[in-house]
Amino acid sequence: MFKSKTKYTWEGWDSSGREDWVFGVAHPQELMGVHAKLIDKELKADEKIEACLYAPRVSSTQTPFGLKSEESSCGLCVTDKRFIISKNRHLKDLAPTVSFIDFNEILYFHIGSALLLSWFSVTRTQDKKINTVPIIFSSNGKHHFEKALRAYKKYCASINTDEIAMDSFSAGSFLHKIKNSIHRNYLKTLISTNEKCILSFPCQYLGEKVVRKKLLSRKEKAFYSVSNATVLLTNKSIMISRDSLEFSIGSSVDILTVPLGRIAAISVFDEKIDNEVIQRFRFSFVETVGSDILDISLIASDGECEEFLNNIQLLLRKR
Repeated sequence: MFKSKTKYTWEGWDSSGREDWVFGVAHPQELMGVHAKLIDKELKADEKIEACLYAPRVSSTQTPFGLKSEESSCGLCVTDKRFIISKNRHLKDLAPTVSFIDFNEILYFHIGSALLLSWFSVTRTQDKKINTVPIIFSSNGKHHFEKALRAYKKYCASINTDEIAMDSFSAGSFLHKIKNSIHRNYLKTLISTNEKCILSFPCQYLGEKVVRKKLLSRKEKAFYSVSNATVLLTNKSIMISRDSLEFSIGSSVDILTVPLGRIAAISVFDEKIDNEVIQRFRFSFVETVGSDILDISLIASDGECEEFLNNIQLLLRKR
């Protein structure tokens, strides 16, 4: 293997950004291409590196769940304070970029995969606006991004459920109860150190409402795309694992992770559609960036929804 004589392992290597693998490293100096210098330059002396990885570009620019990203290779470093993400489009007249996401700016994450395609995104507040940083990569490196998310969650405050007489369980003794084996396997990869499971329930996840005219009629009717989902509440986060809304591609799954520490309040509104009761979960975040910035529509049993909401309210009051 080529070895540079400088502190940057791959300096001098002509990287096209189309390498065959995603890989993790101990320090940004070991990243490929421009990513090594971009991230290493921005690291502060008092920052502790928790996870660092390189992801080459892939030809896909969109996922089955609607996440879009321009084709680029990426470097990602998680420290004890923030995410540092570099991107290189590998275009002659377009310079590589590097961005920083402090932990106190983060609202939520998405991570998932469909066959050979995977994705990871961080949504945060920036200048009082919502901004999402997406990365699309090859599924052979998904475990590196799962490690990056667990590294961040390690620094999320854990709520002591014993002080509010709430039952909580280790992942090993709890997750086997989740009947959907694909969702269960995805969720367990995101449980971090000292994170305890509280409750979980299966439900259906609804996409955006589409209004269409009935055949041979001028009347209109609302339709929703529906997919299977699993909700998991822990003492650190809310996680919702769901199948693709549009079509099935093997085990096409996306997981939304919302840290409890970023939620100011959560409420549920019922709406009746074609004799089905839909629960709309509305998240209000600690950062004031606008109203109704995260609405999720689910169909679940009344008892499960009520227990879920009651437990969240207790957890939020205990913070």
